[in-house]
Amino acid sequence: MKLASRLALACLSGALLLAAQAPARAQETRPGTGTAPKGLSEDQRIIHFLNRFTLGATPRLLAEVKAKGMKAWLQEQVKGAAPEPQFLRDRLGEMGSLELSAAQIVDNYLEQVGKDATPRERREAQILENIPQKELIDSIVLRAIYSPNQVREVSADFFRNHFAVSVDKGPVKWLAVEYERSVVRQHALGSFADMLKASAHHPAMLFYLDNCLSSRPASPEELEAIKRRGKNVPERIEQAQQRGLNENYARELLELHTLGVDNYYSQDDVIEVAKCLTGWTITPRNSAKPLTFWFRRDAHCGGDKVVLGKTIKSDAQNPVSEGEAVLELLIGHEGTAKFLAWKLCRWLVNDEPGEAMVKRIAAVFQKTRGDLAAVYLAIFEDPDFFTEANFLAKYKRPFEFVVSALRATGAEVTEVDAIQRALAGMAEPLYRCDNPTGFYDHAEAWQDPGAMALRWKAALDFAKGNVRGVRLPASLYADLPEDKPMEWKALLAARLLCVPLSENTSRAIDDFVARAVQASGRVKVKDLAPEIVAGLLGSPEFQKQ
Repeated sequence: MKLASRLALACLSGALLLAAQAPARAQETRPGTGTAPKGLSEDQRIIHFLNRFTLGATPRLLAEVKAKGMKAWLQEQVKGAAPEPQFLRDRLGEMGSLELSAAQIVDNYLEQVGKDATPRERREAQILENIPQKELIDSIVLRAIYSPNQVREVSADFFRNHFAVSVDKGPVKWLAVEYERSVVRQHALGSFADMLKASAHHPAMLFYLDNCLSSRPASPEELEAIKRRGKNVPERIEQAQQRGLNENYARELLELHTLGVDNYYSQDDVIEVAKCLTGWTITPRNSAKPLTFWFRRDAHCGGDKVVLGKTIKSDAQNPVSEGEAVLELLIGHEGTAKFLAWKLCRWLVNDEPGEAMVKRIAAVFQKTRGDLAAVYLAIFEDPDFFTEANFLAKYKRPFEFVVSALRATGAEVTEVDAIQRALAGMAEPLYRCDNPTGFYDHAEAWQDPGAMALRWKAALDFAKGNVRGVRLPASLYADLPEDKPMEWKALLAARLLCVPLSENTSRAIDDFVARAVQASGRVKVKDLAPEIVAGLLGSPEFQKQ
């Protein structure tokens, strides 16, 4: 690229970055007019609806929903039964680990390497071991882009963060495929109650939040017996002395998964929940059924426990039922309904959802025990859903940005590795969140100049064909008049965006095109149009939803 063109492109990126730092509530004025809107138009209502219930509104989808009706479309979507395209089924079918159990994954992909193994043998074993987690991420990205069951993908995206685990912690890398399948996706359009129970029993969660280490402390008699059996081996004695409660999962179960931070519970409740869950662990890798849920009776704390003012009776015959009673208590608690309603409204409506709406959705959540289809329909039908304050009020997370860009452009994705690296570069690597809170879902977490510069670079790389395995279709540039480059912006914007460009964005792209034309005399579609596409994808109008 010539120096003048590079300078023009730098000016465009700088102008768009400045524009994107404007407050997220772009709905306060009509793009390009500066006048206050008087209620959402029908098109704006559909765009808002699609921005919340899909991973990227597109002009094609806008037309489809307009013809079918929003409620009818949503009622079909919450069934999750739309036929997947054959090419997507074929791609997923090539991923051999997706339908395997954790034990089968260990058997098929974990290769024991001896001390005498060569560097090449060690490298090959590492590549083989990483295949399941790679196929897991590939499948998530491909489904998000191509699946017609978009509400299921949005719901899975939410609960993947709500019940977060990370493949960077020990055997979770072998457990995550089954976790995604049997916890997240199986219940994404079903029952929160069932999903909470599935997550609590799953080895990925039990290991990630250390409940597999939690047990009743060793009694003095047991310590004395260990000393005798172990012939006073210090390591064994120290190990026995360190046995005891681990509160990590109990705390996150209350704080992150159900009631919310410091809501309704005390530190005493955390301890009592941890006692109820002692013995909930994982079978050893060398057992007959490796890496599955296992209740260790000898690790369980006996006696009655009091959780949230309710007595959990000791059950010597079936002590695992004590932990299950805690889950039932939390499922029916008003605090869980309020917290989940608030989180879902934040995810699907506004970073700061209105209290009245949250209260109404919480009532539906509690009445239905978290029937997610009913909750999503209630959010759509709530009188506050289509208010002007919610239109274009949210800012896309990196995953939402990347997926919506690929959906909008109609990209053909043959490899996902580079997309995974782009997401990691933008600080949202799937199944690799360092914190059990999951990735944040509000503009403040993602809207700084450095993060936006990475988005601009990603958009430019996608548009210019610099991302391996991603190709934009020739149809995106079809019919652009070679001799009228100043018209390309409007034609491409109509293909990529569902909202009008603001005056600032429109002027920034026009200035960029004018500089490019002035510098080169004559520009070609294949050279300049991809940069306009990058400008549109990097614009505030595309970043906001």
